[in-house]
Amino acid sequence: MLLSKPKWVLGEQPFENVWLKSDAWYRENNIHLFKGIRATELQSGAKIVTLSDGDSLQYKKLLLATGAHSRKWDVKGSDKKGIYYLRTVDDAEAIGKVAQGSPKRVIMVGSACVSFEIIEILYSRGFTVTEVMREKYFFEPQLSLEEVAPIEKTLEAKGIEIVREVEVAEVLGDTHVTGVRLSNGREIECDIILPFIGVELPVGWIQKAGVATHKGIYANQFLETNVPDVWTAGDTTECWDSMLEETVIMGNWMSARLQGEIAGKNMSNATKEPFAQVSFHTSHGFGFQIGWTGDVRALEDRIVIHYPTFEENSHCRIILSHGRIIGGTTVNRPDLMGAITKIIKAKIDLSEKLEGLRDGTLDIKTLVAPVVSPISQTLTQHLE
Repeated sequence: MLLSKPKWVLGEQPFENVWLKSDAWYRENNIHLFKGIRATELQSGAKIVTLSDGDSLQYKKLLLATGAHSRKWDVKGSDKKGIYYLRTVDDAEAIGKVAQGSPKRVIMVGSACVSFEIIEILYSRGFTVTEVMREKYFFEPQLSLEEVAPIEKTLEAKGIEIVREVEVAEVLGDTHVTGVRLSNGREIECDIILPFIGVELPVGWIQKAGVATHKGIYANQFLETNVPDVWTAGDTTECWDSMLEETVIMGNWMSARLQGEIAGKNMSNATKEPFAQVSFHTSHGFGFQIGWTGDVRALEDRIVIHYPTFEENSHCRIILSHGRIIGGTTVNRPDLMGAITKIIKAKIDLSEKLEGLRDGTLDIKTLVAPVVSPISQTLTQHLE
């Protein structure tokens, strides 16, 4: 969780703080932790999981919490030295050594949260950063151009070049990178490349066992797969969302933790508890607090309202379907993000109040009473 955060990357946080749990915690909770071993095969009929070291485990109930993997870059020359990914502690330490060294020229490929946060870290160390993206603007399509405009303006004012709607066609250099050639023919010199181009969900070996998958592992609201005695939780889970009334992949730490908690309860108890959490995530950098909650896709059959905010460099966008708010994005307004999250969960019909949302006369923070619960407290603390 800390691998893209400034204190860790810059070596200001103790190494041991990166772990969520200590080795003692596993022993105390009767958890047998196998490190450096992959599950390679699932025999759902015999209830056996085969491991990469040749061993196998028999189970009564199984939780698939396989997480997401960094997408590998496969352009010509991507096997050269000087190219860094970010998934493991080793990856983060390698980037940290670079960030703590003498300033260099960096090509950042990818325009999502981790890219944004690492760019700020490198900029703070005096690095020259060029952002290369195939999108039209940063965070597309998760944010609108109106929301991103002040963010990109700030980046460019600090000397960070943004090269839009283009891809890297080739990495230049012999054994170590010296630059890139873009798909438009332009060449840019660099010492380091950071290809943060999204994630892959490792579901192939699970599909072979008959577990239903799409982008992720399909699950119902109780986090059960279609295979008896097999549950799923975390970034690979594509579960039914009773509030949005569709299947979603949430892909963030809070949702993964809560899914694990609910799945664990349902695996160990006769009663079933549905997973009912509005997905959200945040990103911070260059003085901006950016938040996403619910389903933020601006599809054609949805209403998108830019809710008025008057603070400088702030924005709020609300997405509605059939009169209900199903998602929202905010820039420098974490208070509104918390309110939108509660409204999504309350399923409030706002069909007759759309004009009030458009002109700001309807204060969305008054639509729901403050919720005092562990989840809302954690959300508030996270946003702050």
